[in-house]
Amino acid sequence: MFPLAQIAREQKKLVIPIFVRPSFERHEVDKRHYDHAVNVVEHFDAARIRLIEILNDRGYMDKDPQAQPIVWERMNLPIARGLRGLIYVLWDLSQVDPSDLSVLFAGQGRLRIGFAEIDPVEGSEPSDALVEEAARHCCENPYYAFHKPAGTSLICIQGDWSNVVDAKIKGRLATALGVDSRSPYSPLYARAVGTPKPWGVTALFSEYTGAHAPLEVDWTLERGVRTTAVSSRPLGEPLPAAPSAVVLEEAIEPSEEHHLEEDMEPALVESVPAPAFATFWEFAVAVNRSDPTALALARNGATSDIPIDGSEMRKLVTLMWFRVVLARLSGAWLDRLLNVLAEHVPVSDHLVKHGRHTKHLRELSYAQLQEVASKTLVTDPIRIDLDLLITVGKFWGPDALKRFRFIEAADQQQLSKVESLLDRFRS
Repeated sequence: MFPLAQIAREQKKLVIPIFVRPSFERHEVDKRHYDHAVNVVEHFDAARIRLIEILNDRGYMDKDPQAQPIVWERMNLPIARGLRGLIYVLWDLSQVDPSDLSVLFAGQGRLRIGFAEIDPVEGSEPSDALVEEAARHCCENPYYAFHKPAGTSLICIQGDWSNVVDAKIKGRLATALGVDSRSPYSPLYARAVGTPKPWGVTALFSEYTGAHAPLEVDWTLERGVRTTAVSSRPLGEPLPAAPSAVVLEEAIEPSEEHHLEEDMEPALVESVPAPAFATFWEFAVAVNRSDPTALALARNGATSDIPIDGSEMRKLVTLMWFRVVLARLSGAWLDRLLNVLAEHVPVSDHLVKHGRHTKHLRELSYAQLQEVASKTLVTDPIRIDLDLLITVGKFWGPDALKRFRFIEAADQQQLSKVESLLDRFRS
């Protein structure tokens, strides 16, 4: 584990170790294994590595004894669902502004992760009682335990309800943690859009072990994708404006005027400013940050020469933060993006369950696609294409779906219930 952590530090990659502590109350273990389990956290602290410690004994219930497979399901499903919500959000936030995440994972101390399901009656908001129960479920011990106050933490909410409910969830979590005016608890908040049911809240709490410099992490997902660098810029602060093209003229001294004519050609070449945004991804991030230059371009964009790559658009459309960007783009931009999607992004024509029937994606209406996404457990390749089609239907209208080209889908192996929750993050 520790050589891996060293390699991750050298490569500036994020590694979050997860230590599942054995249930000593239910199983007999020899002293060597017991001592290792008890002391492992201290070893991580000494190495200044954060880790998620899980006391995995919830599956055992004296009042409801069950066979071992059912016990394992009780143990593993909450962990898998918690990791699913966490990784969905990290996937998006790391591409927008990773500075807060770099603080969250800096320093040492345990991370506590919890998932609580919130399942309101369809078409209604979660009640206060459901929110209260979920908050207590996320914070209770001994399932996820540490003893220091909570510091910078991350709240990931999954569910189709209003931001009023989100605010209640955040408030109830703070109450359940015993937060007061002197507490160092500072929660980050994000909504995981497009996650399959069960919906609820995933909370990642970090032990407060003092103030630490941001972790130096290369958050780039893959080669060729331009993302923002790690910085300490406050979230939401506009990016600096693009450099002006008149700087060169102002820098010419009067004594150099006689050289101006012979140097005119090189000067003209140097005075041409570099494009404000080299890729559409870079432009989208700037729009999301409310950069004035990007917002001005977003309001028009009919003559913009920013290249738009089809594979890049496929990734962007399924990201939560990009939907805020779409709402800020002009009609000319939206037309251009839809043309790229329709011409360069084929959709696999998966077979999915809809009610009692099995249908191809091309056969489903926009409303039916939404219903499948919210009520059916599907593998990740299907989920990605569902998210793409639903986002297009939302921002361009249901008729836009008719423009897509559907191709034959590869056979998908059936996954177990736990595997299907984390399938997207296997590679």
